[in-house]
Amino acid sequence: YNGSIAFRRMNLEFNQIRGLNRRSFILKEDKIIIENKTSGKINKYEVKLDQLGLDIHYLADNTLPGKIFLAVSLLFVVLGISGLIFSLGSDPVIWGFNILFGIVLSSIAYFRQHQDDIFLTGGETTIVFYRNIPNEAAVLEFIEILKNHVKAYYKLKFASIDENIPEQVFYGRINWLLDKEIISHDEFHNLKGQFEKQRLLSNSFMN
Repeated sequence: YNGSIAFRRMNLEFNQIRGLNRRSFILKEDKIIIENKTSGKINKYEVKLDQLGLDIHYLADNTLPGKIFLAVSLLFVVLGISGLIFSLGSDPVIWGFNILFGIVLSSIAYFRQHQDDIFLTGGETTIVFYRNIPNEAAVLEFIEILKNHVKAYYKLKFASIDENIPEQVFYGRINWLLDKEIISHDEFHNLKGQFEKQRLLSNSFMN
């Protein structure tokens, strides 16, 4: 298995920008570097691949109230502009106030961060992605690349044949890999056969 070669070449970056917020992910050999930027702070940290799970979970707010709020805010702007253009009888200052008030409310509605995320869960650490930035297909594609990289990392770490590993420990590892669908049943039986063959060879040399 040449996973280590692929790991050394791995330096994949995925960026998401939503309003004033930014989420960046850099996938490296044995970790992923995550940076979350908001208008108020920057949070940058590293997660080892063996801390990640392989499960996907969706979570989203009900965005209908926000859309209604935005529509009402824009209505203030439209009414204010119409009042100024067509001189509808009120003081221009009032119409100007309507425009300003509508712009402020519209900005709040637009930049308010409602939740529409995809979570990669099942491990010690959960990673959060915007669901549809740039689009859901691109997000899921990056998550699938990350999951495959994690699986390859686990295979390299736990499926290596070494006669010095106690039998119970090795079987526990490959059973875990099978349960997590990181290896197939065929791979499981193949690894088990290789391990048993290696132990027999080792024991015959010792005797």
